[in-house]
Amino acid sequence: MPSPFRLLTALLTALALHPAGAAHADAPVLLVLGDVGEAHEETAEAIRQALPRGTEVDQIGWSAVAGSHLRGRRVVVTVGGRAAQAVAAAAPPVPVLHTLLTRTSFARLPAASRTGAEVSAVFLDQPAQRQVALIRLALPDARRLALLAGPASRELVDELAEAGRTFRFEPIQARVDTEQDLFVALQQVFSEPAVLTATPDPAVFNSYTVQNVLLTAYRHRSPVIGFSPAYARAGALLALYSTPAQIGSQAGDAVAGVLRGGRLPLPAAPREFEISVNSNVARSLGIELDSAEGLTARLMKQEQGR
Repeated sequence: MPSPFRLLTALLTALALHPAGAAHADAPVLLVLGDVGEAHEETAEAIRQALPRGTEVDQIGWSAVAGSHLRGRRVVVTVGGRAAQAVAAAAPPVPVLHTLLTRTSFARLPAASRTGAEVSAVFLDQPAQRQVALIRLALPDARRLALLAGPASRELVDELAEAGRTFRFEPIQARVDTEQDLFVALQQVFSEPAVLTATPDPAVFNSYTVQNVLLTAYRHRSPVIGFSPAYARAGALLALYSTPAQIGSQAGDAVAGVLRGGRLPLPAAPREFEISVNSNVARSLGIELDSAEGLTARLMKQEQGR
């Protein structure tokens, strides 16, 4: 039977090797989710899949964010706007990568979150150049580009207008400060048939206005380009978007680079994307449209050739 002295020695040795709290050491990567939902979980899973095998990852909800959770990590990744706000407010002294939020939402995060430690993002919205390039590929004879500038989209609308001129479009802009301005703005941009590009601005395009926008555009023989597959299902001619898995994979690659000793990349648009096509709308408008797969392949080839 072991002597009491030997038992005490073994216990002291174990405590020295595993001090209090070390048994539950924080993982190097912390995922903070903004909501419990399919998109957020899909993004988080894609991030994990892109990390080196064996990488430990902790995951919490945005409401559980506290300084004690954030310190000591190699990198913190947020998924969604609520998570970004919570982590930005805590301003952790470690690299932070935001995902599943728009460029406008990222720009509006508390300024303190961008002092000291690295902060970057993989945006949800598509770059203006890509959006207009798709319209030109899909609708080579289109001439007018309709744009509605709301409080959160004026900068993006200006970029779309500039890209439109590059692709030989005539940009037609109207300002929408409130939903009450929407009817007049639609009549203004649809004085002649045009291609309307929707933007992720909730003051202009939301669940209450989208059907009115789509019906008005249809009456004016003007196709709409949406920013999610739901738009194509609802009546947009095309939708250009990136899936949560695509955004998560890109974010995971960035995190893997940090774990290898590198730095976070600069904030960037999604590198991968998908296109949805509404063939019924195309037929109703008398438009001959390439398939979603064909348009995706052509747009990817065009971007890779730059």
